[in-house]
Amino acid sequence: MPKDLAAVPCKDAEQELIRLMEEHGTAVKRLCRCLLNDPFLAEDAAQDVFCKAWKGLAAFRGDCGKRTWLFRIAVNTCKSMSRGFWARRVERRTALEDLVLPAEESAAWDTTVWDAVQSLPADLKRAVILRYYEELSLKDTAQILGTSVNTLNTRLRRARKHLQSRLEGWYFNE
Repeated sequence: MPKDLAAVPCKDAEQELIRLMEEHGTAVKRLCRCLLNDPFLAEDAAQDVFCKAWKGLAAFRGDCGKRTWLFRIAVNTCKSMSRGFWARRVERRTALEDLVLPAEESAAWDTTVWDAVQSLPADLKRAVILRYYEELSLKDTAQILGTSVNTLNTRLRRARKHLQSRLEGWYFNE
């Protein structure tokens, strides 16, 4: 695949988008569900992500991986949806068992940790979900969030402190 997608004929761009959807569609949808905590809004967000990717495919420079690029679009799309009129007035909650999980991990779940992560401030929640749930590197996570690695480390440290206080007696011994 050529590095400069602007030079790619329309049919090749369409095939590339289909490949991206097949390869990363589930991960994008899962990320949207984690960030929005609403399965229906997450469906809309995932569709919007791929519409934006389609429009921006020619401008993709290849400075990062395509998964990282799609996740950046997803995070920004979810931020926009979270600020919208509907999202501010509706109680959203996704049951942990509704998230797409590998089969061996989908046994009985204690939602204590998930609920604690969902209660974090938005910037900390995004950092935790991308770094630990999506298992992205610090560099990729920082790039997706549009921050430096140092800022990301600070957010993760603050998130761990919040989670430690919320999960005291459940996981932490102190």
